[in-house]
Amino acid sequence: MSIMLPSLNSAQLSLADVLPSCLSSLGIQQLPNALELAPVRSAVVVLVDGLGAQNLSSASAHARFLSKNSSPETDLTTVFPSTTAAALASLTTGATPGQHGMTGYRVLDPESGEVLNLLTGLGALTSPFSWLRCDPLYALAEENGITPTVVAHPRFADTPLTHIIHEGAVQLSAKTIDDRVQAVLSTLNQPGQQLIVLYISELDELAHNKGVSSAEWAAALESVDGAIKELSDRIPEGVGLFVTADHGVLDVKQSQHFLYGLDVDHMRHIAHVGGEPRCVQLYFSEHASQAERAQAVASWREDWSELAWVLTQEEVLAAGLYGDVDSDVLPRLGDVFVLAKKDVAFYDERDTSLKGRNMIGQHGGVSPTELAIPGIRLGAYSR
Repeated sequence: MSIMLPSLNSAQLSLADVLPSCLSSLGIQQLPNALELAPVRSAVVVLVDGLGAQNLSSASAHARFLSKNSSPETDLTTVFPSTTAAALASLTTGATPGQHGMTGYRVLDPESGEVLNLLTGLGALTSPFSWLRCDPLYALAEENGITPTVVAHPRFADTPLTHIIHEGAVQLSAKTIDDRVQAVLSTLNQPGQQLIVLYISELDELAHNKGVSSAEWAAALESVDGAIKELSDRIPEGVGLFVTADHGVLDVKQSQHFLYGLDVDHMRHIAHVGGEPRCVQLYFSEHASQAERAQAVASWREDWSELAWVLTQEEVLAAGLYGDVDSDVLPRLGDVFVLAKKDVAFYDERDTSLKGRNMIGQHGGVSPTELAIPGIRLGAYSR
């Protein structure tokens, strides 16, 4: 059976190009400036969680400043899977998930045989810092006399994920977006070169709970737009400001939730389930034969081909979805990927808690809505 595989444009600039380009613009010549950013004395990257390029375009009336400065020509692509842990690690390391090892939302740890939630469960590892296989770029910044700072909500300050992907950066916390903007401005007034990452999480949280079509999400976008405009207006001369996101979001109704897990033919040789509702990763039992694995894949394809691409790990790699994959990262990848083709989500019905079923906004898949992210240049980067 012929399968039309989804693919990423490997030539398109991505989220992984942002920090290397910013640091290059600050004078670190050993890093590539793929974004061709102008030389600056300090740089600020604003990462708005969940604000995809199509989300911004669809809600342009609620983000007049960002929309005015955004253009399809400057859009970037996020990484695969289009999920926060994978994308934020790509931002801070300048590497793709196949290289840095943050390969999804829930990922099998080959050493323990347990499936880890990479947003909340890294603390369960004996050596959590070893999970990230590429060093964050903050140490290189500091070696070159650039002070790296991350500004985020206090609830992220002491999480294992923050400690790992932001290792080497000064951590500043502020509850409101406006207070975070003020923390950025205050930091820029300090002596020396600065690299500041401002993380705005509120839009993604509202998207999950209310949906990107909700009045609540639109109101929050207006607040984000106003805060970034103020930052742009008040930023000192010679400072570059780059606004982007980790992924986009689409709304999925509960009527478009599809359940798996109880069909014997589908699950007979599956030992673990990882990934997320739009990018399920299935891990075979180590005792499953090649014939049994092929039979399971065929069963999934027979029943799910209208809703999803059902791909083997080999097909995912051949399609270039992960880019170059280090051999040590391969065991973390699912043996089978179930990627949503439509605005649907897949849930394991064996989970009687129905965890996540109330979530409206979804991401993790390969639709343009999830993959396209803005690359807005402000301040000294706009010249």
